[in-house]
Amino acid sequence: MAVCFAAFGKGKDISQTVTLDRYTVVDGNTFQHDTGFLYLDGTFHTITSDIEEYSLYGLTPDDLAPVSGKPLMDETLFNSYHSLGLIPKWIDSSFSITIGFETFVIVGVQGKNSVSVAVTITKQPQAEQVIAGWSAILSVEAEPSQYIPADSYQWYLNGKAVKGAIYPSLVLPNVTSKNAGVYKCSASGIMSQGALLTVVAPVTIKKQPSSVTVKTGKKASFSVVALGTGPLRYQWYLETVAIPSGTNSSYTIPSVQASDAGQYQVKIENSLTWNQSEVITLNVTQ
Repeated sequence: MAVCFAAFGKGKDISQTVTLDRYTVVDGNTFQHDTGFLYLDGTFHTITSDIEEYSLYGLTPDDLAPVSGKPLMDETLFNSYHSLGLIPKWIDSSFSITIGFETFVIVGVQGKNSVSVAVTITKQPQAEQVIAGWSAILSVEAEPSQYIPADSYQWYLNGKAVKGAIYPSLVLPNVTSKNAGVYKCSASGIMSQGALLTVVAPVTIKKQPSSVTVKTGKKASFSVVALGTGPLRYQWYLETVAIPSGTNSSYTIPSVQASDAGQYQVKIENSLTWNQSEVITLNVTQ
């Protein structure tokens, strides 16, 4: 890092006398190292340019890829100049990168250059079904993770920002129907795909079936009233045998025979939960 000698005082803009570094990925073995000036129109004007090997700096292409082609400045020097008001139109990245023995920040002209890295969502949030009252966890992964501050994420529910949800993982304890919807996450301004969170109300039985006594040849009916997130699936049983036609909330035998006598029960299910009714009895008389 070099600074052209110039007499300056506090508050004077000296940005056009400061030389910056720029590292650009060439291939798997080498990178291009430029020095130059960052003009106030956002363009970088090269003074010197060399081809270097990663191995000499203990680097890999992945280390430089996030900042490839972006002007860099020594972090300590930037902070000093910024606090003195000597580079008033320059902005810096929220993270630093170490190359060799020097720590840099990305530098840009406010309103002209971006000082963020190219972020890619590498793992999208996944749709989930959760029982009401349980916890739900949604997560997203983005690269280059080392240059994305942990608190620079933002989760959204149906397009509205979730207050305080600024991390890669979103934990929702004791979920209710208000938590249901499509969730997306922004990582440094890059938006993920949407993930549908479905909150499933567990199956409960509001009205139990009742035992009945009927004469042979007469009709017998059982019914149950169940609540929960639909669709609800029903299965009636005689003793422990599933009745093929008993797949609704009510079950009717048009003409009862002696062989129909016994104990009945219905099982109700939805996508995540199930419940069973009380055992009832069908008594058949002559």
